[in-house]
Amino acid sequence: MPIKALQQFTAWSFSRLGDYEKCPALAKYKHLDKLPEPKAPAMQRGIDIHKLAERYATGALKKLPVELKLFADDFKSLKKFAKHLQVEGQLAVDDKWQPVEWFGSAAWLRAVLDAAYTEADRRVVIDYKTGKIRLENMDQLDLYALVVFAHEPTIKIVDAQLWYLDAGELRQRAYTREAMPQIRKTWVARTKKMLADTAFKPTPGNACRWCAFSKAKAGPCQF
Repeated sequence: MPIKALQQFTAWSFSRLGDYEKCPALAKYKHLDKLPEPKAPAMQRGIDIHKLAERYATGALKKLPVELKLFADDFKSLKKFAKHLQVEGQLAVDDKWQPVEWFGSAAWLRAVLDAAYTEADRRVVIDYKTGKIRLENMDQLDLYALVVFAHEPTIKIVDAQLWYLDAGELRQRAYTREAMPQIRKTWVARTKKMLADTAFKPTPGNACRWCAFSKAKAGPCQF
């Protein structure tokens, strides 16, 4: 009788890793089993506002949506790059940190850039955020720098930014290519457990009450 192959992650992203660190079982149900998960109102609102930001920045919308008003000046400046603005850019690297195709079998880390443009040898990468300011989101900027430097060998600086559209705050970090080796080591260490896991044990806690896969919501999890 054939032996069923063990389920295991072979690729990751910031959001996928975040789910795993929250609860390995959640990550399995969501990303490996691909069980349906209803979108919460806040999540759907974020998707809708991202689309508004994309359409305004590229010139598809002429009038600034009210949801973007706290970044009015920033969006007007961004529109100057509309012809060369990359939106929803999909960049992937393999486990040697080399650029690969997004859907390729060698893709190991994937990152989506909400908006990006180049000035001389500087690449500006923007991620739109809705809701509360979360300090852990700053870690995401590392990944933008890693994938941009891999795909664009002439870039010397990556200016990675988080635009908190509801709070009217901009958080950013500037990266040099020379800093990448140490940052890579940090993320290899951080993802090691996730990429080796085949058990995906749940970590029950207060968050189970809102989890779409909990037994309270008729999901597959025992908690």
